Amino acid sequence: MELVQLRQLVCISQEKVLSHAAEKLNISQSALSRSIQRLEDELGMQLFSRTKNSMSLNEAGLVIAEQAKLVLEDVRALSAKAEALKNKSLPLHIATCAPAPLWKLAAELGTAFPAVSISSEMPDEDSIVGLLLAEKADLAIVRKPIASGAIESVPFMEEQLFMQIPLSDELSRKKSIRFADLAGKEIREYTKTGFWHKVHRDCIPGARYIEYDDLMVYTNVIKSQCPLTFVTELGNTLHVERDGCVTVPITDAEATARYRLAFLRKSEPRLGGIVSWAVHAAKQW
Repeated sequence: MELVQLRQLVCISQEKVLSHAAEKLNISQSALSRSIQRLEDELGMQLFSRTKNSMSLNEAGLVIAEQAKLVLEDVRALSAKAEALKNKSLPLHIATCAPAPLWKLAAELGTAFPAVSISSEMPDEDSIVGLLLAEKADLAIVRKPIASGAIESVPFMEEQLFMQIPLSDELSRKKSIRFADLAGKEIREYTKTGFWHKVHRDCIPGARYIEYDDLMVYTNVIKSQCPLTFVTELGNTLHVERDGCVTVPITDAEATARYRLAFLRKSEPRLGGIVSWAVHAAKQW
């Protein structure tokens, strides 16, 4: 006895007509009839009343079809339990080139897969491929496609950089700015921002940075003092209301990061649908 035969029997009981059930199951009517005949042979009883041009479930068939529904419900419950156990036993280590996309992914992942145990690191961007190949990272957030047959990278999400500017600064009256407009300015910056740290210094000539390594301290400073500082929509700081400040987009190409989610091709089955979920979910973020 096979599960596919039970699904076929249930489908016939729902559709009432053999040809309709065959169409719904996407098999030929003759193949469906033969499969049901084998089920009857194994059970040692007739499940259908047959005439020259039709067949319908008899009394025994109706009882067996109802029991088949219960069996299939148990199978679905078993599969769901197995998936939950698999996710529960899945430690997920993520390497990322920047913190904000990781923060967003981890928060959403924790809701969709609450039993997954997440750890992370933000190494030098050039070392991420090596971590994947050495299986020291399960997923990676990168900016460029990876030229390796063993690794797949798929488009994931974008991050747009903005500047929060005090109203006392002349730049606050602009609808948008460029990095060059910030030349010579004093900027408060959280330093653990991955590749962004280098982008800021490469693109803004002569800026004076006051740096913070502690995120909590940095957050308290920008809330209380409203200095010139970088914010993004992924960092949950873009729409925080701060008296005396405006938020202005930076229009340079370097101010937009397009991320990709990378993973070892052979590891995708073990990830249990996390990759496909993340790529689909990111479109709504």
